Amino acid sequence: MLDRLKDLVGIGRVTLTDDSGDVQQLQITEGAAGQGFADRVTDKVRRVAEFGFASVPPLGSEALLLRRMGQRALSLVIGTSHRPSRPKGLKPGDTVLYDMRGAKVQLTADGLLIDCAGLPAVVRNATKLRVEVEVIECTGDVVGRADGTRVSLNDLHDAYAKHKHLGVQTGAGVSGLTDTPV
Repeated sequence: MLDRLKDLVGIGRVTLTDDSGDVQQLQITEGAAGQGFADRVTDKVRRVAEFGFASVPPLGSEALLLRRMGQRALSLVIGTSHRPSRPKGLKPGDTVLYDMRGAKVQLTADGLLIDCAGLPAVVRNATKLRVEVEVIECTGDVVGRADGTRVSLNDLHDAYAKHKHLGVQTGAGVSGLTDTPV
């Protein structure tokens, strides 16, 4: 009975992952039980994750195991940690969603920080994108047209600032084209 109690909780390392089914399954390797013994490997360990959050822990991640009735064959992974990827220096109350490449969404007392770690950001399948802000500050070019033609807002601004209309008519007439294509 005492052996089963001490085996209720364990720590191992993720050595394989299978995220193809309804439940993510991991292979967990735990250190040897003593001198002369091999590492203990348990396959198809089910991982319990919070609703609305999905991840595949990097190989080598630590895994916290809960064993039903203290039996290794009835293990569940109830937590994972990948120390090299974990953001550090957070303040009390901060929350971060992060990956092993350094991308993160961080909620702080100073506001929301989205760091793409040099990777592209894509909004997909939206019927409408609404941004309610007082100021949009852009430090680079904003490019793109719906037809796929690349155009820079900076280039549009420059063309607008220096263009001239040809064949200008007074009254209700229609002016001619500009001398600078936009």
